[in-house]
Amino acid sequence: MKSEFIEISDELFLQVGKMITEKYGIKMPPEKKIMFQARLQRRLHELDIHSFDEYAKILLNDSCSAGEFNQLADLISTNKTEFFRENEHFTFLNSIILPEFIKVKTPSLSSQLKIWSAGCSSGQEAYSIGIQIEEFLRTSGQRFDYSILATDISARMLRQAREAIYPFAQVDELSAEIKQRYFLKSKDVRTMKVRIIKEIRDKVTVGYMNLMEDLYPFQAQFDVVFIRNTLIYFDRANQLKVLKQVLNSLKPGGFLLIGHSESLINLQLPIQSVAPSIYVKTNV
Repeated sequence: MKSEFIEISDELFLQVGKMITEKYGIKMPPEKKIMFQARLQRRLHELDIHSFDEYAKILLNDSCSAGEFNQLADLISTNKTEFFRENEHFTFLNSIILPEFIKVKTPSLSSQLKIWSAGCSSGQEAYSIGIQIEEFLRTSGQRFDYSILATDISARMLRQAREAIYPFAQVDELSAEIKQRYFLKSKDVRTMKVRIIKEIRDKVTVGYMNLMEDLYPFQAQFDVVFIRNTLIYFDRANQLKVLKQVLNSLKPGGFLLIGHSESLINLQLPIQSVAPSIYVKTNV
């Protein structure tokens, strides 16, 4: 039997949308109403709820709203990603950032490069960073330790990021050498899946992080922050709020990478552009 399609009123959508924006920073303009309704259908049926008014009451109930908001974040967040997306950034990492780290830090095995992949989705960005670093170390003959923090608001995406298992089709465009060095192919030909090798998985810590939090749990810790194709879902005020916090977590002289479709023009931040969508944090 086909489940009924539950609709939300314009007024209630604006109310719930405002709550989502306040909690996660994600813009919820009227044109997102159809998407919102479609994505929430299964969740409403799971809860045996027959109207969005009932669902809104759950969200407004302090005793259970946190857990349900996490479920909501899973459903409304956009999770488009791929390995080596916007490849120019990985070229810059290899040719500029990593040699600069060696030159400035003169690292030894006790000196660690720390990178944050904010809004990591299902983990492809973080593991692409790890692969690029390993390729740099392999070809340059240099050695240094590194760690990658991968964070997101979607519990579903974070589970996949921790597993680091992906459909084989997602690595089709990678070179045979990269696939051989850094991916394990499933022995079951029916699954057609690959997994990131343990050496790189061990370098990546995956965890929940809401970028709209008032205080982040780290200060001036990272050498590089990737926050790409995440800010585009925030309005200008929340972009500024998040970026100030992110920059507080970035060391002076550290690199900030955003998506090619995003802009930091007129935000008055302590950064200097060094390449398209790549910035260095200034000391000011």
